Amino acid sequence: MPRSRLRYAAAVLRVLVLCHGNICRSPIAEVLLEAAIAGDPDLVGRVRVTSAGTSAEHEGEGMHPESAALLARRGLRTSHRARRLSPAVAAQQDLIVAADRWNLRDGRAIVAAATSHAEIRLLRDFDPEAVGRDLDDPWGQPPRAYEQTAAAVEAAIPGILGALRARL
Repeated sequence: MPRSRLRYAAAVLRVLVLCHGNICRSPIAEVLLEAAIAGDPDLVGRVRVTSAGTSAEHEGEGMHPESAALLARRGLRTSHRARRLSPAVAAQQDLIVAADRWNLRDGRAIVAAATSHAEIRLLRDFDPEAVGRDLDDPWGQPPRAYEQTAAAVEAAIPGILGALRARL
C-alpha cells in the first residue's frame, strides 16, 4: 500500500459538540453521535467525539440527571464530566458542532484565539429541515423537553455522518 494511503487510512477526525454548560444538550448529542458512529462501518474507529461548553459554571459536574436518564433508557453511556472549551481544546478539533447561535458565536471566538482550523457549524444545519435553527436548551424543563432535544439531534445525525464520511 502506498505510504500516503497508510496515512489516510489512519486518519482520525475529532468532533466536539458545544453548548453552554456542557451538562444537557452537548452530552446528549455527544453520546448519540458516538453511538451512531459505532454502528457505521465507514466511521467506526476513525472519528472521536467529545463535548464542551462555552461557560465554566458547571465545569467538573456530571451531565444533568434528565440527560443521563434519557441516555440510560436507550442503553447508552451516562458517564460525563463537564468542561469548558479552551483554545487548547479547540486547536485539537476538526469539526465543532454548536447547539445554538450564541454558542456558535462564542465558539468561533475561541477557535480564532486558538488559531485553529476547526470548522464550526450549527448542529441543526446538518438537518435539511432545520437549517439555521437552534437546538433548544431543555435545562429546567420537563423530561419531554430532553426527548425533543434528543429527537432534534437524531434528525441531524445522518447529515453529520455524511459530512464526516466526506472528510475521510
